[in-house]
Amino acid sequence: MKIKHFIPRSLVESLNILDKYDCYIMAGGTDLMLQKHRSSGLVPSFDKHVLYISNLKELDYIYFREDGVHIGATTKYSRIVKDENVPELLKDAIKELASPSIRNMATLAGNIGNASPAGDSLVTLYLLDAYLTLASRGNERKVLVKDFIKGVRRIDRKENELIKEIVIPHHVLKTKWVKVGSRSAESISKISFAGAYRLSGNIVEDFRIAFGSVNITVVRNNEIEKKYIGIPLKELKNQIPQIKKEYDELISPIDDHRSTAKYRKKVAMNILEDFIKNME
Repeated sequence: MKIKHFIPRSLVESLNILDKYDCYIMAGGTDLMLQKHRSSGLVPSFDKHVLYISNLKELDYIYFREDGVHIGATTKYSRIVKDENVPELLKDAIKELASPSIRNMATLAGNIGNASPAGDSLVTLYLLDAYLTLASRGNERKVLVKDFIKGVRRIDRKENELIKEIVIPHHVLKTKWVKVGSRSAESISKISFAGAYRLSGNIVEDFRIAFGSVNITVVRNNEIEKKYIGIPLKELKNQIPQIKKEYDELISPIDDHRSTAKYRKKVAMNILEDFIKNME
């Protein structure tokens, strides 16, 4: 098959192309080019057509509405980390996700579409109940990020769809981001963690936990979280052994060149315990 490369001038043109052709969709290309990389001196190898959307200014935006912060699909990380409307938790993750040069090219939509278990931004998006608007010719649908990602490199995107925007609902929460890697930025996470909570007096009103790089998708469990909402903070802290046991059963990391499963699980439990102990 002869591979075609499309550079549309508008979202409408992009959707018309996707209605006819099955394409890889490239914005910054920092994830996709790495996947398709070959030996030094050889151009990347693509097995289907490529749609380049990085030039689509109509998808390069950040704005705030009652339903949350809207981030367009071609908006670069470098812009996201500077915007006052973007949650600090996501900014913290992005600052440790890549070098400044990569942040000038990479997009949040691309990190979501890549669906890597080690995708740092995904941990924060799961925690904040972020959702996507997926556009196709004549139609749009919304899906939570946690439902969009089905497994390693597996997403709920139809061939004629593209991610139009990410929406992050507004929350009043205290948050914590932790990444464990070989270096503070650029390196793939050995483990990542995002925690959030809200107290009313001494009562836990909201409690959220998410882990990355410990299973085939981000680990977050609403049922566990709900069990500890509405109780005094002191009681929550007394429940640390039980909470660690519940999350231990969900965490199933692997051994690879970056770390071991045993190390990842131990560090995950230590981070979780430290987060709860320091809630105030």
